[in-house]
Amino acid sequence: MAKKYVPHLHFASGEQFFPTTANYHMERSELWLKSDGTNQLIDSNPTVTSISHYTSGDYFLSNRLDSVEEIAEDYNQAREKIGDTVYARVTRDSLSGNLIVQYWFFYAFNPGTLNQHQGDWEMIEIILDSTERPTYAVYSQHFSGERAIWNDVEKVDGTHPRVYVALGSHASYFKPYQGKLGLESDTVGSREEIPWEDLDILYLGEMGSGKHPATQDWLEYGGRWGNWAELADIARGAAGPSGPGHGENEEKWVHPASWGSDLFLVNQSWFMLSWVAYYFLYIFTTII
Repeated sequence: MAKKYVPHLHFASGEQFFPTTANYHMERSELWLKSDGTNQLIDSNPTVTSISHYTSGDYFLSNRLDSVEEIAEDYNQAREKIGDTVYARVTRDSLSGNLIVQYWFFYAFNPGTLNQHQGDWEMIEIILDSTERPTYAVYSQHFSGERAIWNDVEKVDGTHPRVYVALGSHASYFKPYQGKLGLESDTVGSREEIPWEDLDILYLGEMGSGKHPATQDWLEYGGRWGNWAELADIARGAAGPSGPGHGENEEKWVHPASWGSDLFLVNQSWFMLSWVAYYFLYIFTTII
């Protein structure tokens, strides 16, 4: 079922980072503990198994390459070998009973317009009804997201939703002209594509002992996938993110249907408003 809805990804011009494996970041990082305002090195060579023992949000995996330029260069060299990856998860929501198909994306860096940080976890999900037909698609964006009825979603080959990934921030949008309303401040486009059939699919198990392969023990890790300097960085979006099922991503994992149903519902009227805003800004910036 997860293969049926694998998304078709679109990226704006200038994008440096594409979905990769969690192992890419872990293998290039050191594990640190933030305690009383100081950082303590815990493990200079963490592994999938070793990080699974650290479930507190006070830990963080910090890439040894500090600058975005260094990380981008290293990542693009590695991408030639490891390709592009999506993590797929099929689960049933414990509250609604809905079957949910989730796709989690990990990016090595988030050089966003409003914030920058190592590591980036993003997610989209498809909510199915009792007959296992899609009803909604839900796309995460920053600390929130939006949803659309299945009929309003652009699709490839009938079932694969198009996802327009924002430049740098990697927020997910339904249209290439979104991202300019309200506080979004995202640049979206379709300069580069990753067709759904070109994505390597890794199927996620569940959290808990014996509920996933040993290669996915990183699911138990509760710390951040990227460095951070102070508590305010979390509020500013300048800290590495928590992984699937932890921190700001806990509700998406535990109650995916209710998390998605609480988000703003976009429709054709909203898409038209986004289109007008996009071209107004385009014309305005062209004139001046």
